[in-house]
Amino acid sequence: MSRGRNDMEDRPDSAGFTARADLLSPATQIVGDREAYLGQGGNEIGRRISDDQVELFVAGDAAQSLQVEFDMHRPEYIALHDVGARASLRLLASLASAAGARVQRLSIRRQGQGAPLAALQFIEVRLADGTPVRIYSTDVGADGGAHVPLTRVLLAYSRLGVLMMGPLQPHLMQGQLSPLHVAMRHGPWPNRDLLMVPLGPSIALAAQATRLSADSPVAVHVTPQASKPRQAWAFIGGAWNRLHGTSSGERALPTELDRAVPGPRKPASGRTIEPMALRPLPDLMRDLSSAHGPLDPPLPMPVPGATRWQAYVDRCAAIKGAVASCAFDRHTMSPLAYSGSGPAAERLAQQGTALLEGMNDTCRALGTGSALQEATVSTATHHLLLRPVPGHPGIVLHLVLTAADAHLVLARKQLDRIEAPP
Repeated sequence: MSRGRNDMEDRPDSAGFTARADLLSPATQIVGDREAYLGQGGNEIGRRISDDQVELFVAGDAAQSLQVEFDMHRPEYIALHDVGARASLRLLASLASAAGARVQRLSIRRQGQGAPLAALQFIEVRLADGTPVRIYSTDVGADGGAHVPLTRVLLAYSRLGVLMMGPLQPHLMQGQLSPLHVAMRHGPWPNRDLLMVPLGPSIALAAQATRLSADSPVAVHVTPQASKPRQAWAFIGGAWNRLHGTSSGERALPTELDRAVPGPRKPASGRTIEPMALRPLPDLMRDLSSAHGPLDPPLPMPVPGATRWQAYVDRCAAIKGAVASCAFDRHTMSPLAYSGSGPAAERLAQQGTALLEGMNDTCRALGTGSALQEATVSTATHHLLLRPVPGHPGIVLHLVLTAADAHLVLARKQLDRIEAPP
């Protein structure tokens, strides 16, 4: 009798215990591996946080840290690099849209602070055996002078580097390729294969390829002209398959643009779902309240992308002479926040992106680099000021000022004092 009495004393009320246990540990789909759920591979760079977002936290320089990751994991990937063109991101978008997928982003952040240092865009294609292979664009969003070393690291450690060649004159093309040649000769440069894909009429491209590969262990090949993304991808996929000695084996890559990227993935289920019996909400609340005391008020749900861009553009719009202020994502041409009474936000985002692309192409053609710190266009009546937002790679402020009321030097100094969103 004493033993039975002790059992009853040690065990809570059966009905209440069952209710609390069902609520706190509901039966649901169980996925044993979080990486498998999100599609993370064992040798991929960064930690996947969603279907199209990957994060890499580093303690030092972004390019050096990325190089350490490549040395450690040795992933096989393809790097697309623009020379006198702006085609790599467009090819990624074409590959993704053909499968109804999204271009993905790798964010490199400062360890302990979370401050973004750079943003790399990529897509994942699948080999015949299902292995994912990333295709990075070297058109990265980065603060300061981090763009050039990141570009070199991406090309140097790729399994296949692809140069998307615009229709440049030979002397301009040589100015673009000379720094690349120096990096290939002095290393480190594990890559052994570069592919030149001319996007327009190729002028002396074979001679440039020979000069680029001279005194280096890298083989440089030239494809026929590719006027469409579908053609460019066919040449890239064919080059990959030749490197692996097969067009139909396990390491083969689809050369058709429509088949390269898998469609949006559904999480794989684990064990069989066991539906939990539903009880009226008042009964559950009463059970929890009696077991744990009064319930705290519910916390508000987090808002995705809750960076306070509106407050930032409002402060920028308060600068003397400003008639419109817009923060936008230059990769998607989408406005994040707008303030003022001038041109619409969508027009500022679209035209701001077009201006940056044109200026970047000009800088590349002149051999002065493409990492613009700021761009200004002045007319008789207005000034257009384009400035990357510090700490937010790929995000640009487009400020429109009246020439009669604004002073560009003072406006820049005032912008320097406006703190960017966290």
